Amino acid sequence: MLPKDKNYFWDLGRQAIQALETETGILASGRNELYGCIFGRDSLITALILLRIGKLRNSDEFWPLVRKILLNLVILQGKEINIESGEQPGKCIHEFRPSGHEHLTKKRARPWYVYQDQIMRNYDSVDATSLLLITLFRFWQVSQDEMFLNQVMPAVDAALEWQMTYGDCNGDGFIDYELSKARTSGGLVTQNWMDSEESVFHETGDELVYPLAPVEVQAYAYMAYRLWARHFESVFPERANTLNQRADTLKRLFNEKFPTEDPDGNKYLAFKLDGDGTPFRSVRSNMGHVLWASLNLADDGVLDSILSPELVPAVVARLMMPDMFEQKAGIRTLSSLSQRYQPNSYHNGSIWPHDNALIAEGFALHGFRAEAEMVYNAILAAISEFQTPIELFVYDQSGFADYHSETGQTACKQQAWSAAAILDAAAGA
Repeated sequence: MLPKDKNYFWDLGRQAIQALETETGILASGRNELYGCIFGRDSLITALILLRIGKLRNSDEFWPLVRKILLNLVILQGKEINIESGEQPGKCIHEFRPSGHEHLTKKRARPWYVYQDQIMRNYDSVDATSLLLITLFRFWQVSQDEMFLNQVMPAVDAALEWQMTYGDCNGDGFIDYELSKARTSGGLVTQNWMDSEESVFHETGDELVYPLAPVEVQAYAYMAYRLWARHFESVFPERANTLNQRADTLKRLFNEKFPTEDPDGNKYLAFKLDGDGTPFRSVRSNMGHVLWASLNLADDGVLDSILSPELVPAVVARLMMPDMFEQKAGIRTLSSLSQRYQPNSYHNGSIWPHDNALIAEGFALHGFRAEAEMVYNAILAAISEFQTPIELFVYDQSGFADYHSETGQTACKQQAWSAAAILDAAAGA
């Protein structure tokens, strides 16, 4: 029994989405909060969840917002190489701040880059470009808007070229990231969704070797290749073949390098690979995104992810073990068995609603509906506690608590992808 009625959660999530919508898309958090601007990754994950909700409810209510998000991100897509901002041709923007960026661009020992028009554009995101490709395809698939497709096709071409040309820094076949050694401006050292520096460590204490290849990013890239290969099969078969070959190679390498197991024989996925191929063996929630980034039977007529099918049950089982899953709150970002586990942290044991929503959707896509429902219900239980689409929260032996960092940072109370997660849980649980 949920603490509140489903209509309560639907209204809460919907009102937050409406409040965060702008003329050009959606803010990552409330206007007066830390992330009250456009973020590529946040916008795209929010859009993908909203598209799923529309299918579940047979509604096009959120289509105009998703379309707006996509058209704006296409405008902001990288056009040239700029080492100082991370811009590259075809790369999706990470953070766009026309104003209010002084805390990043002036009040730091190493300020972030500002363009000549005094706008801060930052491209330090390794996953947003693949997510852009997926969301563009999914919106066209559901809307069948040929005018939209023609309008964004140059952006699709550029994003695919980015994946194939710039996405792999060291030529090992994986999409990875590393700040350029020639860069003098500040920026993000960690560039996947768990983007805090605290989240990147070897349990052994070994030194990090860049570039780093996150597990979920490979799944996003694989899905992007497969989806657009399907589009090009009838109009440009040679290109479709190229994309499918890329996907085949990435899948083979992924299943050679990322699967691992703990001393008890429990199989799971390393959350990153070092530049020398060494896996990061901490058990983290982002391996659940690998199941979410799948072609599915309802939309595509096939169930296909980068992960070999025989490994799917092991990943689900590992995420649902007590060191990862708390029935009253959700799946932790980091196992409580890790030496770095800290419930009151940004990514080392905290719980994020959007992270859980993606994992639950991945479970459901692969037939693990009971587990999906448990995770969705945990999201709603947590939101019932906080009564707002909170960015992240703490759960430990004392129960729920707000996140507070040592530097004074707290969780945003109005977060777009958390609002979408609430809607997803209300519709899917």
